[in-house]
Amino acid sequence: MSMELEKTIKEALSDIDSFKTEDCLDVETVGRYAESKLPEAERDAADAHLHSCLYCLKQLNDITELLYAQNKSAVTSLLTNEEQTSESFLQRLKNMFTFTPQQWRYSAVTLATAWMIFIVSTVVLKQGRVQHARAPHLNPNSLVKVSAFDKSGKLLRAQQGVVVSDDGYIESNLTPLAGATKIKVTLRDGRTREIDKIWADDESNLAVMRVEENDLQGVRMADVASIDIGHKIFAVQDSEDDSGAASDAIVCDFKQTSGRRSSSAMQYIQVSTQNTVKNTGKLIDEKGNLVGFIITENEHINYATPAQSYKQLVKSTKAIPVSELQPGSFSSEALNLYMKGILARDAQRIDEAIASLQQAIKLNPRLIGAHLELGDLYYKKHQFGKEAQAYETVLKINPINVDALYGLAWNKESFGKYQEATKLYLKALALEPEDTDIIYQLGLSYLAQGNKGKAMEMSVRLKKLEPGKGEMLKRLIK
Repeated sequence: MSMELEKTIKEALSDIDSFKTEDCLDVETVGRYAESKLPEAERDAADAHLHSCLYCLKQLNDITELLYAQNKSAVTSLLTNEEQTSESFLQRLKNMFTFTPQQWRYSAVTLATAWMIFIVSTVVLKQGRVQHARAPHLNPNSLVKVSAFDKSGKLLRAQQGVVVSDDGYIESNLTPLAGATKIKVTLRDGRTREIDKIWADDESNLAVMRVEENDLQGVRMADVASIDIGHKIFAVQDSEDDSGAASDAIVCDFKQTSGRRSSSAMQYIQVSTQNTVKNTGKLIDEKGNLVGFIITENEHINYATPAQSYKQLVKSTKAIPVSELQPGSFSSEALNLYMKGILARDAQRIDEAIASLQQAIKLNPRLIGAHLELGDLYYKKHQFGKEAQAYETVLKINPINVDALYGLAWNKESFGKYQEATKLYLKALALEPEDTDIIYQLGLSYLAQGNKGKAMEMSVRLKKLEPGKGEMLKRLIK
């Protein structure tokens, strides 16, 4: 590494020292953490601290870099040739720091790596030693214009939407549509279609609508599961047409909530860019496949929701009339607090998690995931009244949320209200007919009411899906 570049990197990292507190970890603890030599209890405590301390993440990164150096894989080896191209630099960076989404969950090492990826890529790109590759374009035939109007017919906002399936589903950001009473979609050939209902998700700033046309071309979707940390993608600023400016971006983290069922888990992609413009937009990969939609409006570091998540949104929620769209409900700060609550929950800091989730809900009362997490935390603290309120709030927002139906049913059982619980389980089962947890609990609820016949029906149904669980229920019945 040249002395000039090394100096620039140190200057870029110098402000991190201001984040040091009395609670920060000592160097020996960080080093043992980096080499996985801490006892479990100490490791968990270090995890909890590292999740929220940039100073200690910097320490961890420095030590991790030295460990890589011992294996001839130091970050500095990436920068020995000042004439490297952007492609070779990013590829080598990716090869060093490759973690698939399945290999981690809120790993402090991953966060430190992500921070270094951002810092190093920012410094190198600002030095002008790499050239930006030209961003590919999405299939223009898959792009549409989405316009929001008020009740007087005045245009409020317009943005670009993307056709994500041949059967007419279209995705866009939700924020520009909030407060509209009428939405029009303009297709590539100039045809316009009015949208009466929309699937809206405040947690992901995502709007999904559908037009009844059989000649649309769905965009090619990227497989998010195959994208690694360090993967190069492009952030395209939102616009009404194809003129949105694109900038290089790097995937630096993934966030995932732990819904009761894997299908209910909400995943976010965290990316770093050179953008200083606060704007939403789309993420695309190097082949022009749609990765996701940027949902926060920050400089450099942003969250995005995977484009493929529209399927779960359509499946698990009901489309609402456009007139019911709430103005200004989405809040990026609410999302940040939501994530902070998840991290605190994973570190078993229950009270801190509850406080963060409550703050998130104050900023955006429609954050269903935050309400669900609170319900689970209240259950752990034996605050069953608050638990029930959390699930009831979710069902007011979305009456067909299976997790809320299931959680509320379990809550009713805690008070011996088995008939009420049975009704809730039946509603959940109608939505998810093969959910073995629901079938098992429904069987137990029938059994608690003395209805062995119905309980046995659940046992038979369960044995077809999960034989071991079905047999367990059968033995309880006998």
